[in-house]
Amino acid sequence: MLKEEKIHIVIAEVSPVLSSGFSQCLRRLPGVQTNVIEVKTLDDLTDCVRGRTPDVVLVNPTFGGMFHPAQFRAEFIGRDFKIVAIEIGKLSKQATALYDEVVSVIDDTETISRKFKELCLNSGDAHEGKDTLSQREKEIISLVVKGLTNQEIADKLFLSIHTVITHRRNIARKLEIHSATGLTIYAIVNKIVDIAEIKL
Repeated sequence: MLKEEKIHIVIAEVSPVLSSGFSQCLRRLPGVQTNVIEVKTLDDLTDCVRGRTPDVVLVNPTFGGMFHPAQFRAEFIGRDFKIVAIEIGKLSKQATALYDEVVSVIDDTETISRKFKELCLNSGDAHEGKDTLSQREKEIISLVVKGLTNQEIADKLFLSIHTVITHRRNIARKLEIHSATGLTIYAIVNKIVDIAEIKL
């Protein structure tokens, strides 16, 4: 995910205090070069991601009234970026599950640095092969093994059923797994889903 040894981050936050604070913190992360852009509106965020795919979108869950990660990803099929929530109050487990990571306004620099490094820098050698799957494909695997139909997955992720079917074909090709049982085992072993989430 690294581009010229840099992490490209877009901060979507209307509060200048929070936006500038995170921007300054991220620019000073030890051992990481960061390119940070701050945006204040959903249109600006969309234009920014469309112009150059960032590695990370750091966003307040209330951005634009209420930010919907799955719906936002659906606008950029084929683009691989992480979405990180800015936690001001305590987010519910359901809300945090929609994001790749959560960064709290009370996190110290060391914690923020660790989270961003784990999110952006560890997707290469150690997980080569497994991480050829995009975040969207992992989301779809998770929903498939939980028993959702293609139409239910499409509705949940704000996609067309054709797009879901295409993703499933790509998953089968990449993993060389063509059965629901095989996909379930893969998802559990690679921690895409917890075994407790699966209806047996």
